[in-house]
Amino acid sequence: MLVEDQRNISCGGDPFNYLKSVLKGLYFDLSPGQDAKVLLLSEKFPYKRDLFESLSRNSRLKLVEMKEENGEIELIIRRDNQ
Repeated sequence: MLVEDQRNISCGGDPFNYLKSVLKGLYFDLSPGQDAKVLLLSEKFPYKRDLFESLSRNSRLKLVEMKEENGEIELIIRRDNQ
């Protein structure tokens, strides 16, 4: 499983667009059927599950699981078999 640790990034601009580009990049990094774990801080990315699902779908990925604990968000993202 690929791990994208984005917890301590400083994305000078808009965190929404930064996250969009991270997910778009994951599409190209993952093989069909492969999963990735994306680690985020909820302080920097204060979004709900539906937004993460929408961004994933737009990048042709699927949000499999989301955990939020101690100010951290863990997303399990899968590239569908295509």
